[in-house]
Amino acid sequence: MGRPMKRLLLTLLVVGLIPAVSCLLRSETVPAAKSAIETPTHVESKNRTIAGIVQSRETMDSIFGKHELDKSELTRIYHTSKKAYNLSRISVGSMYSFELSKDTNEILSMQFGISDDSFLNVERSTEGFKAEKIDLEYEKKTGSFYIVINSNLASSMPGTHREYRKLTQSLADIFAWDIDFSNDINNGDTVKIIVEELWLGEAFKGYGKILAAEFVNRGKIHRAYRYDDDGYVDYFDEKGKSLRKALLRSPLKFKYVSSKFNRRRLHPVLKVKRPHLGVDYAASTGTPVSAAGSGKVLFAGRKGQMGKMVKIKHPGGYQTYYGHLSRIPRKIRRGVKVSQGDLIGYVGSTGMATGPHLDYRIKYNGKFVNPLKIQLPRGKSLSKEMVAEFREFITSFDARLASLTRPVMAFTEKKKKAAG
Repeated sequence: MGRPMKRLLLTLLVVGLIPAVSCLLRSETVPAAKSAIETPTHVESKNRTIAGIVQSRETMDSIFGKHELDKSELTRIYHTSKKAYNLSRISVGSMYSFELSKDTNEILSMQFGISDDSFLNVERSTEGFKAEKIDLEYEKKTGSFYIVINSNLASSMPGTHREYRKLTQSLADIFAWDIDFSNDINNGDTVKIIVEELWLGEAFKGYGKILAAEFVNRGKIHRAYRYDDDGYVDYFDEKGKSLRKALLRSPLKFKYVSSKFNRRRLHPVLKVKRPHLGVDYAASTGTPVSAAGSGKVLFAGRKGQMGKMVKIKHPGGYQTYYGHLSRIPRKIRRGVKVSQGDLIGYVGSTGMATGPHLDYRIKYNGKFVNPLKIQLPRGKSLSKEMVAEFREFITSFDARLASLTRPVMAFTEKKKKAAG
């Protein structure tokens, strides 16, 4: 680790700006991981150090004023640092430290926390100031925990810290092709997770990648393993098949399915039987709608009874339709390429509709098919030659997942017990 990083971390640890957060999970150090902090044998005392955290409405100018620092130095630091990081756009909660000459109060160096993963380091030289963005070197450990879902995944996590929210989103992204997290989750579903923990010395700084997970949803077991197939990193099931599919299970978060695919449905407005060649997802007006798969926009605009609609062509003979939208972003227009998950519109009730909902349709090789029943092709799976190596790779993960038999207590349950 370089001297600037050691100085920043030591300063912040000493003044208590990096709290030593105790981890709730069972952990073990990855043998190959390198320690993020090396304890110094002594601390130089000839210079003075100032450290703090950016408060609401503070700017670098006001911080310099608060600590009685030379503002002419700030101008030079601004100019030097601009390519590495723009100090005119600092965020509340960011950490900073200054090393000052004991005799002249001259700024010798400055460190500013850009994010959880990097900081700006400014050093005085004979030619003025030099600045660079430095990435933090975390020590990686492996954590694991077991959750029983009560109400929803987010509230069943062992805490409400943003790191748990990130884990919730990561799980939803990993299993998005097989589980609809808005509609498929049941009380009693279980989740087991093996995940990277990121540490700086004794301070837990957050979670990294999910390495393996098991999700039991409505009695069906879904497993995911993060694996590097010769540079192609993705999540695969226990057979080495990619979890990715051509289309997502649902293109939005919805309340319920208000109308299913039916070739002889009684139309709610016209009161005659006519085919309903899609699925209606009831949702509030303005609910974001995402592209179910990557492809090219064929149509974006108003289309008769479908109201405002987007139509996308996907590889493999698939087309998707999104009807009754309230609004379509300007960038979504004919010929534009979109990626799976991109925002393409908002739920509405334009056209012939009795209330706000999304009319979602899939056409395959020229024929409309039921979005709730269609078997979609998976993404790139492992070759037969790689499967044996993959199976050996996941053996330790399977053993650890099997050993997780004691669920951690959800945050909501902790509050109930405390109140009781």
